[in-house]
Amino acid sequence: MPSQLPLKVASIGLGWWSDELAKSVEGSDKIKIVACVSRSKAKRDAFAARFGARPIETYEQALADPEIDGVILTTPHSMHGDHVRMAAAAGKHVFVEKPFTLQPSDGADATEACRKAGVVLAVGHNRRFSSGGAWLKEQIDSGALGTILHAEANISAPGALGYTEDRWRANRTESPGGAISGLGIHMIDLLTWLLGPVTRLNANAIRRAVPVDMDDTTSALFQFSSGATGYLGTIFVSPFQSFLTVYGTKGIAQIAPEANTGWLRPAGAPGGWTKAPGGPEEVKTFDPIDTLTAELEEFADTCAGRGSYRVLPEEAIHNVAIMQGIVESAAHEGKAVVPR
Repeated sequence: MPSQLPLKVASIGLGWWSDELAKSVEGSDKIKIVACVSRSKAKRDAFAARFGARPIETYEQALADPEIDGVILTTPHSMHGDHVRMAAAAGKHVFVEKPFTLQPSDGADATEACRKAGVVLAVGHNRRFSSGGAWLKEQIDSGALGTILHAEANISAPGALGYTEDRWRANRTESPGGAISGLGIHMIDLLTWLLGPVTRLNANAIRRAVPVDMDDTTSALFQFSSGATGYLGTIFVSPFQSFLTVYGTKGIAQIAPEANTGWLRPAGAPGGWTKAPGGPEEVKTFDPIDTLTAELEEFADTCAGRGSYRVLPEEAIHNVAIMQGIVESAAHEGKAVVPR
């Protein structure tokens, strides 16, 4: 039976990102965070005071609470599968942060548990909700760019420079392939949404500057089912960068999702170069969308039977397979891997 709005949820696993999600839905009439869970009493009390949520000591207690309709999981990546299955068994709807899991098989099992329980499963790929992403997909799907040949994406940030060994992300288990699970997964989802599943990849991942035992500089080459090729770079120890560029026979288009900007360069006259190769450039400014609010409210609407969540669990599982494939390829000198 569909849930009533506002959807009443518990935030599970409290830290920086749980706060960002909570801030995004303050005042929402579709979803309300009514409870919070952390092993740390200090974190529970701080979140409760900041967001007006009821502190609960254990996940099991939250799942047994009849007033809670669903959960928002921002727990360590390796715990996602078990936490999703536990929520499904309790009849709670699930919003889980990306990456969905660390192994495709774990994601498939968790998806099946939610299907059997009849609860909604939503994975937080928030860049899918960006206005720039929607514009770029329109350029591709309309044929405005012609035959799509190639895509280049980069998402990088300096966060890992401050990592210490006590941080749960600061190891190769929770952060496989360096920035792939924290940053690169965003662009993986956009690339596959735009160009189709990845059928083959080659990757490289190295440790250059991060102070803990994990990689920090990662790159991958992709072959997509659409026939296009692609490149992804993601660095965890450099200044912030984020862009996605698509090359077609009729034009080139680029978005910077966080800046809500982009540009389109249509093909120039055939037969030669001009002073500005490729013709005039059209600069785009997109209406800003709070993608965190958008994804959580769409999750709530789906739980209420109003439409469906746009990121399919199977797509999130394929993203995990790509992430796993990048790690495997990098561990074997860039050998070709078919994500499965």
